Amino acid sequence: MEHVLERGELRRVRDERGTLGSDLADEAQLAGHLTSMPPRGCATIGFVRAAGLLVLTTAAVAGGCVRDPAEAECPELGVGDLVVTEIGGPQTGMDTLQPWIELYNASGKSVDLLGVKLRFRRPDGSDETDTIIRRSLPVAAGAYVVIGLDDDADREAYLDYGIAGDFHASWPSAAAVDVEVCNLRIDRAQYSSLPRTGTYSLGTKPPTAEANDLPVSWCTDITATPGSFPGTPQKANSACP
Repeated sequence: MEHVLERGELRRVRDERGTLGSDLADEAQLAGHLTSMPPRGCATIGFVRAAGLLVLTTAAVAGGCVRDPAEAECPELGVGDLVVTEIGGPQTGMDTLQPWIELYNASGKSVDLLGVKLRFRRPDGSDETDTIIRRSLPVAAGAYVVIGLDDDADREAYLDYGIAGDFHASWPSAAAVDVEVCNLRIDRAQYSSLPRTGTYSLGTKPPTAEANDLPVSWCTDITATPGSFPGTPQKANSACP
């Protein structure tokens, strides 16, 4: 792919990722702009001189993406083996707390969640955000695991895995959340809103995929934990009143 920028002209140029820059009049400006750009796309960028013109070039390269495609991993899980049990959304007055979703291992065995996908869909179908667990994440039978909107390498203590590298959107205020393994839907939970203080919590024991289909099984949990997120991340939930 090539873009022509005539010398002396001020022109905005674009590649597949969007705007590269603006007001680039000569090689010095262009070179400075290119070297200062973060490697956000899947292309290399350069320029050449040809017949008095500056020609910007982009070329696709292997492994140049922000997040490389994950190899297909298919944990041995069936429908209902993972259950969405709690969701913590943005909290009023606590901007440093990261939203999250909790899963319960109902399979009766220890499992590794590497390759499990979470798919967030807005109720009207206007938007979808997918994320995948990209490293080993063992979960014991009957245990809870919390996946949140944080950097995995520097995640908060109440999170077991951070999805910030994949989740390039704001946390949806209403959504259907699918838990999938190689295109098999293991569970789905839906919410029309999230508490601004506390969490949206499944109050049945033991948690089951059948129970979390019923709105009456859910309630707001405002359990306070000093230095952590409200609710009960990584632990069994309180029963709903």
